[in-house]
Amino acid sequence: TSSFGNIDIGSSNLTSTGSVSLGATSFNDNNITNVGSIALDTITNDGTDVTIDSSGDIVLDADGADIRLKDDGTQFGRFANSSSNLIVASSISDKDILFNGSDGGVQITALTLDMSDAGAATFNDKITAVGTSVFTNLDISGDIDVDGTTNLDAVDIDGNVQIDGTVTVGVDDTGYDVKFFGATSG
Repeated sequence: TSSFGNIDIGSSNLTSTGSVSLGATSFNDNNITNVGSIALDTITNDGTDVTIDSSGDIVLDADGADIRLKDDGTQFGRFANSSSNLIVASSISDKDILFNGSDGGVQITALTLDMSDAGAATFNDKITAVGTSVFTNLDISGDIDVDGTTNLDAVDIDGNVQIDGTVTVGVDDTGYDVKFFGATSG
């Protein structure tokens, strides 16, 4: 029946085998326990952190293909599905994507993807590749700037070489003199 006023069940539990429809907009600080589904449009908190704690996995299933990350209503990033490819995107123009971590208790940025420079990658330290086919094919279409020592097993240069410094030629580790063929000057 309808037309009931307030019903106070005290500290007892309210159990239903069917659906319960509540017209309330506030549950005060009471817990809602559910083993099924809860259909909601918005969850709004009271100014504190919101914790989602699961004894199993936490699944975010967005049929619109986007999981949007916002701060105070402004979208700053998103995870998206594009033809089953995972897209990680910075939403604000020219803002970078940073990969942070802890190195011995000190917070570091291990990798920066610079969105104001077409996504140029800056690593905080060395890049190490492992496996049986390490860099068997490295194709660099731009300039290479080496500030340290370069140790090359073999070099095959199909174009011109400009050397602006000193070249030292001596005996290699097999005891043979290093020889140059072709025209020389100086």
